[in-house]
Amino acid sequence: MESKYLKRQKTKIVLLNTNGVYSHKLTYDGIKEALEQIKSEDANFDFIEVNICEQDGPKIDNFKPDFIFVVSPLAAGMRVHVKRNKNVICYDSEGLYEKLAIDSLPYCHIMVTVDKFSAEHYKQIVTNRRMNCKIYHMPLGFSPDLFKFQNVGDEYKSDVCIIGVLFDRRRKVVEDLYPLKDKIKLRVITGKDWWNRILHKDGVHFLHKDIVDPEEMVKYYCGAKIVLCVNRDYSPGNPLGINSSTPGRVFQEAACRRMVMLDNSRPEINDYFTDKKEIVLFNASDNGDDLRQKVMYYLSHDEEREAIAHNGYVRTMSENTWKHRIQGLLKFSNE
Repeated sequence: MESKYLKRQKTKIVLLNTNGVYSHKLTYDGIKEALEQIKSEDANFDFIEVNICEQDGPKIDNFKPDFIFVVSPLAAGMRVHVKRNKNVICYDSEGLYEKLAIDSLPYCHIMVTVDKFSAEHYKQIVTNRRMNCKIYHMPLGFSPDLFKFQNVGDEYKSDVCIIGVLFDRRRKVVEDLYPLKDKIKLRVITGKDWWNRILHKDGVHFLHKDIVDPEEMVKYYCGAKIVLCVNRDYSPGNPLGINSSTPGRVFQEAACRRMVMLDNSRPEINDYFTDKKEIVLFNASDNGDDLRQKVMYYLSHDEEREAIAHNGYVRTMSENTWKHRIQGLLKFSNE
C-alpha cells in the first residue's frame, strides 16, 4: 500500500517504553495501538517497542530507526540516543512537567505537547536559544476499540456522571448540582481522599471512592444520560498553567455516544466540537445556574440530547482517535 502521509521510502520508529515514568499508561497503550494499526496498513512504515532498560543494547542500532519516540519528557532517557545520532520525538502528554520538557528540548528533534499555549512558549525558547528542535501541538486521542458504546445494567446507570480527581473546579461543579439532588441521580467517581472534598455528600446518589479501571469507566459513561467533563484548574509542575489543552476524556466520552457537557474555560474545544450541536458547553465560573439549567433541559429533551450525542460521536470518530493523532505527527515529522 502506498503511504498517504509519509514522504520517505521507509520510515522506522522505535517506541521507547519508559515503564510509566512521567507518562500515562492509557496514553502509551493508545499510541502503541495506533502505531501497530499504521504498520499493518502501510508498507512504508515500521516500528518496534524497546524498554528503556534496553536502550543501550543492539536492538535499536540493528533496527536503524529514523526516530526514537518517547511518551515522556524524560531528558535523561534521551541523551544516549542523541549521542548515537538518533532523532528523538518526545511527547509531554500531560502538560504538567514544563521544566522537564524544557530541559529535554536540546535532546529532541521534535517536542510534542498536549497544551497549545506551552507549544507557543517552547517555540520561543527554541528560537531564542537557537535550538534545532521543532515543536508540535498534539491533543490526546482515544482508542475506539476501548471507548465505544455498550448496553449496561442498572448498576451503571445515572442521569449525570462525573469522573476524576476533585480539584477545585470539578468539586465546584459537583456542589453546583446539589440543589438538584431530588431531581437527578448524580454519580461521582473519584479516588483516594478526594471524595472528602465534597461538602454535600447527600447530593451524590452514587459516590465511588476509588478510580475505576478504563473498562469499568466505559460502562459508567455508557450508563449516563449526560457525562460532565471539567477542565483542570491546577497544574503541578507547570508554572505556566495548562491554559489551552482539551482534556482527552472529552474524546473518550463522545466516543461512547453520550452527550458530553464541558465547562467553557478553554476556547480550544471549539477546534474539535461545535457547541449545542456536538457537545454542550456551560459556564463553571458563575453560581451554577447555567449548569443546572442545561442539565435539566437536556434531561427532559431526550431526542435533542441523543442527537448531540450522535453528532459528537461522528465528529470524534472521524478526527480524534490516536490513529489520527499519530498520522498527523508522522506527516509533520517528514516536513
